[in-house]
Amino acid sequence: MMTRVAPHVHLIPAAARRPRGNLRALLFKTGDLLFLAAVGIFTTLTMHGMHQFGWNLAITCLAGMVAAMVVQMLMAFCIAPLLGSIETMTPSMVIGMISPMSVCTLHMFGCDSDCMIAMLAGAGSGAIMYTFVEFYAARVRRTLARAYPTR
Repeated sequence: MMTRVAPHVHLIPAAARRPRGNLRALLFKTGDLLFLAAVGIFTTLTMHGMHQFGWNLAITCLAGMVAAMVVQMLMAFCIAPLLGSIETMTPSMVIGMISPMSVCTLHMFGCDSDCMIAMLAGAGSGAIMYTFVEFYAARVRRTLARAYPTR
């Protein structure tokens, strides 16, 4: 004699039912982190390269920001089919603007950074932005779950 189980009761735990979804989420999160770190590194190195020309600081900052934003946009357009346009464009624009300015700030204080410091600053700013986006997304999901309960 077989007993029937209600359709909403699952005998297999949720983690075991959807391993592909969890793996996919982990891959996307890893991709987001690596992408934001790469944007930070390449845009900061672009600005660092502009400072090597020895131009006037205002011209260097202006030309460096234009070049860094071009690098950021090219990277975002290239990776958008894989990670999504909103997920790549919006946070990377912030990184593409803030991270290169760290080189300019150091230069204004008289500290000329080398390539390694520029790369570390870029990777760090990308990781900080990734952490901020993850915390913000969790807070929005929690707020929406309270506002619109499913049951």
